[in-house]
Amino acid sequence: MTLNNVAIGKRIQTVRKKRGLSQFTLAGIVDRSPGYISYIETGFKSMSLETFVALANALQVSSDELLVDCLENTVKASNHSFASILADCSEYERRVLEDIVIASKASLRANRGYVRTRR
Repeated sequence: MTLNNVAIGKRIQTVRKKRGLSQFTLAGIVDRSPGYISYIETGFKSMSLETFVALANALQVSSDELLVDCLENTVKASNHSFASILADCSEYERRVLEDIVIASKASLRANRGYVRTRR
C-alpha cells in the first residue's frame, strides 16, 4: 500500500487553517521552511516520519486523524474526530447534535435504495 500524500497534505492544511496558523508559523514550530510545508500540503513532496510526528504534535492532532484517508480501519480516527467536534459543546448542544445524527442515519438507511436520475 502506498500513502496518499495529497490526502495527508490536505488534512494537514485543513487542521493548520482550523488552528489559525500560517504556513510560515507552522514551519517555524517544526523547524522546516514554509516552502517545504507548502510542498507537503499539496502532496508534491513526501515527508519523513520525524517531520510527520512534528507536524502532528504542532497541530495537536493524532496521527490517525492525519492518516484517516489511508487507513483501512478508520473507526478509531472517526471516533476521535467526533469527540473533538463535541469537546466544546454544551450538554444541550450535544443532545441536539445526537438527535440530528440519529435522524440523519435513519433517513439515510430508509432512502438507501432511492436513486434520483437527471433528465
